[in-house]
Amino acid sequence: MPGIKSYILCGVTAMTGVGLAAVQSGLPDSDTDTVQFALRSLRDGQSAQAETLALRLARRASSPVDRAWLIVAGARQQARQYESAVQAYNAYLDKCASEDLRRYVLEQIRLCRRAATGDPVSVAPSKRLTPAEREELARVDRVEHIDSTEHFVVRSRNARLTKLVARQAEVALRRIGNLLLGEQAYPHTVDIYVWTDREEYLANASDAPEWAGGSFSFTVEAGTATRRLDLTQLDDDGNFNVAMLDRVLPHELCHLVVREHFGEAECPLFLNEGLAMLAESEVNNQRVLLAGKALLGEAKIDLDALLVAQRQSLSSPTVFYAESYSVVSFLRRQLTDEQFQNFLAHVKDGCSVSDAIQRAMYVPHNSEYGLILAAAWERHAIADAQYLEAVSLAR
Repeated sequence: MPGIKSYILCGVTAMTGVGLAAVQSGLPDSDTDTVQFALRSLRDGQSAQAETLALRLARRASSPVDRAWLIVAGARQQARQYESAVQAYNAYLDKCASEDLRRYVLEQIRLCRRAATGDPVSVAPSKRLTPAEREELARVDRVEHIDSTEHFVVRSRNARLTKLVARQAEVALRRIGNLLLGEQAYPHTVDIYVWTDREEYLANASDAPEWAGGSFSFTVEAGTATRRLDLTQLDDDGNFNVAMLDRVLPHELCHLVVREHFGEAECPLFLNEGLAMLAESEVNNQRVLLAGKALLGEAKIDLDALLVAQRQSLSSPTVFYAESYSVVSFLRRQLTDEQFQNFLAHVKDGCSVSDAIQRAMYVPHNSEYGLILAAAWERHAIADAQYLEAVSLAR
């Protein structure tokens, strides 16, 4: 269950710098050993074993380990037992004094309830495809196929691919709408052209960068607006381009929605790219690792510099993208849906990121808030990377 594992991984690491120590610290040696074994079981996908071990500690008559409820809840999430996971999170919430952990627990409760009501954890669509289906999607017909949905008109030279892209575009738009628009509906239609390969893409897509595998455009001619995505069916080896389906389609669609959402206002580059990466179909752990490692080394881009970076002046694009993803993901986790959308509105109105966050949270202005934000984000990003490294070593 790769999607579930990524989801749990993000959940466990969302403790904003507290990390695994929040569960293990201050325990007797025997309890620590049990907690570590339960955590290893959880990482390895053995949710039943992790839950059994943690429940023994949480329900013990003498000196129960309250923090073990976090493992119980995580195990139940992993097993898709969302209602019972909420019960476990609530059992811990009653005893939790840490504000960071309370935010983490409340976010996990929100995600569990959303999953329980039919909004499942995101799994990259290509991972649902069999080898035979991928081979079929790489076939190129002589004729163009067209399919339309509520928001999209898709054209490609593969009938199955045309329908798949249309369906996944609607899925991605719902995810982007939840991220950016809240209750506001997206009222427009977008044309999607899926070109056979990079050569055909570069020949037909408007303003397509040489290095890109997809792009968006928004043009107005004679009072008519045209919204368009250009994508590629095949990768450089002639196989079906899974990255197009999993990352490029939602990424470029998010750029298009951001472009219209901000209108004439400029969306900061870090925010624009961070939102687009957040809109992709599943977590990219390589970005998480790179951001944490960069913040510990010489490649680090300070938050002040990241917030005002311009594309033409990027000295290390890979670090910029990784840190942008990290900081936007961090902000999204710290804010409620309403607060995050208010934050975007304040940025659109010209506020600095620091002021926009404070306004969205309705807290008194603090001139030092930027420094506080930077320190909290760095702790979070480093803890996330360290957790991922620990998981990979445990395997």
